Amino acid sequence: MRKGDIELPDKFEGEIMNKHEFNKWAVSLVKQAFTEQGFKIENISLPADEADFIAVSSSGKSLKIKVRAISQIGSYIFSLKKKFNIKDPYLYMAVIYVPKKAEKELYLIPASEWGKDIYPFKGKDYNKPGQSSQPEWGISFSMKAKDAMEPYRFAKIVNSFTQL
Repeated sequence: MRKGDIELPDKFEGEIMNKHEFNKWAVSLVKQAFTEQGFKIENISLPADEADFIAVSSSGKSLKIKVRAISQIGSYIFSLKKKFNIKDPYLYMAVIYVPKKAEKELYLIPASEWGKDIYPFKGKDYNKPGQSSQPEWGISFSMKAKDAMEPYRFAKIVNSFTQL
């Protein structure tokens, strides 16, 4: 196993994926979830760091979807501030928590939530001396954060688009 690999032995039937493979797999799961809810997936060319795909509702609303995957409580996910515009009303972060292959929890969070000082959505600026990381929007995925994200469950948010 290489450094950075995610080992999912008993959970994922012996599969070992690096973070890139895990996220790529997660993108396919999120696309499938949108399709099952009646959305069309547009395969147009987007800068990879802007969004992973565009989902179009039956009412014609287009959503830019950025996917982040988590396999365990205690994980931290983020997107650089310069690549995740929280003022874009069409941008959403799909967060998929996969504790076991057959168990998936999917959340859909409007990018604008990061600008409202709502737990667990936080911004980190790294502007103190000695800090060299770029500013980011993120989520520390704890049990408390998982509970706080309940209003953002995929089905709840997607239903608001299919009812338009």
